[in-house]
Amino acid sequence: MKKEKVRYHVLFVPDKDKEAVRFSVSLGVLVTFFMAVVFVTIAALAYCFILTGELDQSNAAALHLMAQVDELAEQNAAMLVENEELQEKVEILSDTVNGKVQKEQEREAEIAKSYVPTGFPMKGTASYSESETEFDGNPIAVFHASQGTSAIATANGAVASIAGDDVAGYIVMVDHGNGYYSVYRNDTKPKVKEGDAVTNMTVIYEMEAGHETLGYQIIENDQFIDPLSLMETYG
Repeated sequence: MKKEKVRYHVLFVPDKDKEAVRFSVSLGVLVTFFMAVVFVTIAALAYCFILTGELDQSNAAALHLMAQVDELAEQNAAMLVENEELQEKVEILSDTVNGKVQKEQEREAEIAKSYVPTGFPMKGTASYSESETEFDGNPIAVFHASQGTSAIATANGAVASIAGDDVAGYIVMVDHGNGYYSVYRNDTKPKVKEGDAVTNMTVIYEMEAGHETLGYQIIENDQFIDPLSLMETYG
């Protein structure tokens, strides 16, 4: 025998005086409908759960990134402060180095200047002979002093040569190591010897009685020049 299908009726009754609406559905359709509703509801809830989880993860990631940004901002601020401090130290160090370089340059300039024969070749006073300005065709300065006056080197250097004797007189040549030579002529025996280092206070001759005249010459780059043109002070 065929099984009789059971049908269910759904009645919609309006709130006003109108005819009620009735729908007839089979049990299978009704079950299918409710299962679909349940499935959609479960799917919606699952989606909401997943979406909520992703939002929580996104919020957590955003908070972590914000914390990293704040940390990086603090590090950047600290680095800016450190950079300013380092810049100040660099400026101080640069000023110190520049000051040392300037002092070193000044010291080197003073040392170089001390080897230029600009001094007066007598320790004490002496008179200058304006009539004696040449010797063997080369410029010379002749000074007359009193007995016991010292003839001194006019700059730092080394005795390059000593020539002459007690009869012809002596010639002392000092090499200043920069293209300059100073030449000292007197009849007394020199107080220095070849190879001696000299300064602007080194005694070349002690003027003896009858030999109080000093001939003084300058050689610049193998050429004799007027010694007075280089001398800073003279008597």
